[in-house]
Amino acid sequence: MAKIKTQKKSVSRKEYLLLKVLVTILVVALLSFGAFTGVRYLNNNSDSIKNSQNNKQSKTEPITNNTQTEETGPQDNKTTAGNDNKAKNDELEKEQQKEVERNENGLKKAAVLLNEPYEADGKIIISSMITNIVETEGSCDYIFTNGTNTITKTTNVLPNAKNTVCEAVVLEKGDLYAGEWKVRLEYKSKSSEGVSETQTFTIQ
Repeated sequence: MAKIKTQKKSVSRKEYLLLKVLVTILVVALLSFGAFTGVRYLNNNSDSIKNSQNNKQSKTEPITNNTQTEETGPQDNKTTAGNDNKAKNDELEKEQQKEVERNENGLKKAAVLLNEPYEADGKIIISSMITNIVETEGSCDYIFTNGTNTITKTTNVLPNAKNTVCEAVVLEKGDLYAGEWKVRLEYKSKSSEGVSETQTFTIQ
């Protein structure tokens, strides 16, 4: 009986190297795919975390009003002064609108204001006004006294919208005796009269 002899087929070195290269390529491809998938997964998770944090921050941040309010600076000095003058004029008008008190003769009591005498260029100057009455007719008598010496100077009135001004008196200093002088103003018209307080001045 004849024996059948089988031959084992051996793998050549070339085929072995080729197989090894293919396995290596396959392993590298699998590793690369896994790494790419992992990185992408991490990036997606990172973006999700950032979006979640931004949403939380937007919900917790307070809403601010960007509208700016202009500050008002201090009032202009001229405006303030004008307001003060207007207030004084309004107060004066209110006083004038009040019923003026009358004296025993039935005449209005004139509020006579005599300004303090002053000296200028060798002259004594005195002025006055009636503060509560506006009149076009009346007389202003400046009466100066020095002991037994008496001098009377009469001037006219200068009416305006607010009061009645008496023309000022101007006396030459050389025409007066040395010593202390007193002066008062007596005002009288058809409907009012009044006397000022006394002012004093000294002639050297």
